[in-house]
Amino acid sequence: MNLRDIAQWDTHALHAVQRSLAARAATIRFVQDRLADIGRLPAWQDDAADAARRRFRSAADDLSGEAAAIAVVEKLARDLVDAVTQLKTELEGVREAAAAHGMALSDNGDVTDGSPVDASVAARREELRAAARALILHAEDLVADAAAVLTRAADGATEPGEADRPGTGLSAPPPPPDGSPLDNRAYWDALPAAQRREVIEQHPEWVGNRDGIPSAVRHEANVTRFDDERSRWETERDRLRDRLDHTMFGGTFTDDDAELWYAEQKLRDLDNLEELVRDHPDGRLMLLDLQSGERTMTAFALGDPDTADHISVTTPGVDTTVASLRGMTEEAAALKAETERQLDLAGRSSDSVSTIAWLGYQPPTTTGPGNLDVPFIDQNLGRGWLVDSWQSDRATAGAPKLAAFYEGLDVASQTPDPHITALGHSYGSYTQGLALQDAGPRQPVDDAVFYGSPGFDANDESDLGLTPRHGFVMRAHDDPITVADGFGRLGPDPVQTDLEQLSVREASTPDGVQREDANGHSEYPRPSGNGELRTSGYNMAVIVAGMPELAIR
Repeated sequence: MNLRDIAQWDTHALHAVQRSLAARAATIRFVQDRLADIGRLPAWQDDAADAARRRFRSAADDLSGEAAAIAVVEKLARDLVDAVTQLKTELEGVREAAAAHGMALSDNGDVTDGSPVDASVAARREELRAAARALILHAEDLVADAAAVLTRAADGATEPGEADRPGTGLSAPPPPPDGSPLDNRAYWDALPAAQRREVIEQHPEWVGNRDGIPSAVRHEANVTRFDDERSRWETERDRLRDRLDHTMFGGTFTDDDAELWYAEQKLRDLDNLEELVRDHPDGRLMLLDLQSGERTMTAFALGDPDTADHISVTTPGVDTTVASLRGMTEEAAALKAETERQLDLAGRSSDSVSTIAWLGYQPPTTTGPGNLDVPFIDQNLGRGWLVDSWQSDRATAGAPKLAAFYEGLDVASQTPDPHITALGHSYGSYTQGLALQDAGPRQPVDDAVFYGSPGFDANDESDLGLTPRHGFVMRAHDDPITVADGFGRLGPDPVQTDLEQLSVREASTPDGVQREDANGHSEYPRPSGNGELRTSGYNMAVIVAGMPELAIR
């Protein structure tokens, strides 16, 4: 299959075939009904009548087989009309986009352009290629499905009522394995509405955690998985309990007791997430991963990131778990409200905002089996901060996931160029810094704020793929994270870098609000006692709004 084949597909012919088969099926049903009526004549009771009835039943059975085959093929034709119409519409859009940018689209999906190549041209070319490849792959899947249905019908393998059962006829193809966010979005765009619904209802795991898929789709797919995940982890919990109960030494010589602790924790995580979704019906659960690591990974958005003009993503640090997500969501709500307020004051009330709490990696933890069970003192000072600086492997593993999440937001956005701000706290700022460096030639992030940071392995914006004066650092004077800075394992001391240093001290901001300072390690995004964001939170809000000139230095 190629793009020319898709363009030449004749939906009118498919419509004609579908109508002809529907008429044929109606005729067969009429004949079957009449045969049954004749067999029920009350005065027809002799041997000849019985013999005739047997012939009628045999003829009706033959017609039933033909009717089943016709029904399956008629449904196939009907589904093909929808699927091919979707493909042709998407292909026309790709061709129009290519022409608008002076590019030529080959039948095999290649895109050529005679103009000098820069980052924006290369990005547009890759978008068009991904869309074209997705159309070709989907067309090939349609042909394969159609051939399988026709073969079954020709071989007499269809059954009465088969056409009415789900899972027959055309089936939605899975997304490309290891697809980029661009590939994932192109895959989704190529699916007709019926197959999109099939994926969400029958294969939610295909799309719930795939960057580039629209956030509403990810949310519905992930919420759909709650019951299955709960059943999975209840079964695992019961299995581990049973093994421990029937082992003389319990978990002394195995990891069963540790695995049981994490299984029970994931069930508690599900409780927390279900409650969070109930409490925020307009939120978007953009990630639900209870299988890739010891801890649950998730992401929750307030506002619609697919339509938002301004998007923020907050990456947390040490000891952040799903149990912390409610607090992060409350901070995200306060940030969203303040950002919208600042936009209103600037006469930009039509701008929309989405704030996202991202826990898509496994931060270091100081609790749980296999970890250092060292509590913090007053949530500020303790040996846990040393863990923060020692375990750089967690950030190294999480950074590519965060980079893909940023790219997925950009790809899924219906806004031509959404303003994306990366916010990183503590160890999460190190993960954020690595993610920004992992973005490749197409950096989707416009601004980055690092607060309470032990380091992020960069000295200026150029190290992070950002334009000058779009990277910011905030640190309280008494933040104990400075203990970790002394090791230098995560790069230079953030307050000694060339990124712009923002104030966290008490201040009267340009909107006339008197704001409190931030102390310690955790107060930066939190409202103060009067309900207003602190100076640090205000600074984040005006940067998320795209107005860094209003920040307090």
